[in-house]
Amino acid sequence: MIEKIGERNLIKKIMQLFPDITNDDSFYFEEEDKYILITTDITNSLKHYPEGANPEKMGYFFVSLNLSDIAAMGGIPDYFFSSFSMSGKIEMEFFEGFLKGMKRCLDRYNVKLSGGDTKEGENFTVSGMVVGHVEKDKIMLRKNFRPGMYVGITNGLGKNAAGYYMWINGEMEGADILLDIEPRINESIMLSDLGVRAAMDLSDGIFSTVYQLKDLTGTGFRIFYDMIPRNPLVDYVVKNYSIDEREVLLNFGGEYEIFFGVEKDKWDILHEKMAESGYSVSIIGETYDGENVLVEKNREIKIEKRGYEHFA
Repeated sequence: MIEKIGERNLIKKIMQLFPDITNDDSFYFEEEDKYILITTDITNSLKHYPEGANPEKMGYFFVSLNLSDIAAMGGIPDYFFSSFSMSGKIEMEFFEGFLKGMKRCLDRYNVKLSGGDTKEGENFTVSGMVVGHVEKDKIMLRKNFRPGMYVGITNGLGKNAAGYYMWINGEMEGADILLDIEPRINESIMLSDLGVRAAMDLSDGIFSTVYQLKDLTGTGFRIFYDMIPRNPLVDYVVKNYSIDEREVLLNFGGEYEIFFGVEKDKWDILHEKMAESGYSVSIIGETYDGENVLVEKNREIKIEKRGYEHFA
């Protein structure tokens, strides 16, 4: 059964049969002086949308997580396609709210809804596809991580996980906090302009991210726990619901921040320029020739394969 395999191993089996699949956030191909980027993502009411969530928040979330894959490559999204499979018993008010949320996100990033499909089905499932572009010499790729870099992230971590723990403990506003994400398109474009060439979005948490990157590149990651910027809600759920802080910060995922690597001699200028533009970036570790480890209180702990995973 697939649930005994897990999403990552399922993807490996697909790639064994189709070895030409691009192992990155988006597929890309050359067109004159740029790469065309294409990505797709799917969401459903079973796994992605907590009961009681605002439908406009849901629609914004749906578009955001699709655009995030373009952002992770340093790209600009241009066209969006969406396909719906849903029960005829879905309320029209709900569907219109979802569309309004989609439109708000698309308008914010100047992306055109260019087509899609609707079909009758069970529950509520919606699939998105994005077409974008990036200049050839500015594309950011997972395979470009190598030893000797600083590891950075945009903004802080833990807000979306905190929202989930609030929601399952009866605080309904947690549902909207869980879905409150933003594709880091503008930040990523600037990171690319400042010389970053290695990146991935944090959809599944730091543990999963470094595992995937180690598997792809052979590069090890040393993550400094005390350097990870935390959203204030992390302390709230840890205190009120006795949640392990490491689970919230490192293992939950769902944040869609940009996890990137940059040469150490570029960091000071990068940090200064990003701050001048109002963007927050922080060093949380470094790459080296070794195993993935978490450094906490001068102690190194080997990072095991974890993070969010479907079918697991």
